[in-house]
Amino acid sequence: MPTDKKLIIAVVVLAVLGGAVLVQRQKESADLAAHSLESAAAKLPKLAVSDDDVKKIDKVELHRSPTKDTEKAEDIVLVKKGDEDWDLDKPVSAKANASSVKSMIDDLKRLEAKELIDSGKDNYAKYKLTDDKALHAVFYKGKDVVFDAYFGEDGSRGQMTRLGGKDGVYATKGYSSYVFNKGSSDWRDKTIFKFEEKDVVKVSLQNENGAFEFDKSGEDWKAKYGPKTASKDIENFDKTKLESLVRAYKGLTAADFGDDKKPDDVGLATPKETLVFELKDGTAKNEIDFGNTAEGSNRWAKRNGSDVLFTVSSWAGDWAVAKVDKFQKTDDKKADKPGDKKDKDAKPAGLTLSNPAPAGE
Repeated sequence: MPTDKKLIIAVVVLAVLGGAVLVQRQKESADLAAHSLESAAAKLPKLAVSDDDVKKIDKVELHRSPTKDTEKAEDIVLVKKGDEDWDLDKPVSAKANASSVKSMIDDLKRLEAKELIDSGKDNYAKYKLTDDKALHAVFYKGKDVVFDAYFGEDGSRGQMTRLGGKDGVYATKGYSSYVFNKGSSDWRDKTIFKFEEKDVVKVSLQNENGAFEFDKSGEDWKAKYGPKTASKDIENFDKTKLESLVRAYKGLTAADFGDDKKPDDVGLATPKETLVFELKDGTAKNEIDFGNTAEGSNRWAKRNGSDVLFTVSSWAGDWAVAKVDKFQKTDDKKADKPGDKKDKDAKPAGLTLSNPAPAGE
């Protein structure tokens, strides 16, 4: 056989053998990598809480570090009452938002450690896992701790987490700061009023503009007004305006609370406005007093029979300072049309009564 042919065959054989060796080495490397990943995964702690333990959790302690310069650190304690209800025990005693607490506890079933970032303490500050930066959450069933963890920075690798009583930083998934990291106000039940529109049979309003009374008759409403007492009919009354008022209050919730305030501080020692809703079933009056303007255009308020001070949104609060024209029909002839230039000298419609009130009323 010619020499050149022998060389070609030799090269081919070497190439085949080399390829086989390469394939074998790649397989061995892949097997080693897979084994290493399996080993690393096996060493990661199990974070998820069992469904059985989740059902037995009856107390949650949260130490919340400030997320803004204007905030202060808070110790928050939530305690289960009965089968479904929860109370806020710290920093104030109040009814808690049970659905918010349940969402947080249910999320414990989805927590999972993805990666060990650091086995020691040296990087706690880097990942905001120090005691003064992290959210520390502890969940109990009776006296037993079900879950104890610190949650810090959230990044592309996952939520940085350390476990209570154990050194190390882990990247985890399943955690949501929106669900866990709330201030005490956001753990409270903010419901103030809750009634059906159709059940309201009377609405009364007293403010610096006068006295208003709206009484339901069938499907219609009778509307009266007066500087001191509601004695005269309101002309051009628009019942849809009143329905908007009722709609604003049927599921009224607090925007925030003033636990560190006193009535004198917010203009509620002597209320400026009072709004009352009476229901057809004869239940206690749903009465609310209003004070000063709070943050933005929110207003301070207090419900009858309660010392809790809270704020309501401007959408609800603006009805408390209504003038009579807020309940009247708009004059279509004078209303601005799209594209029309508004009359800068135009003034809001004044009071129109079917019979002018006598002097002094």
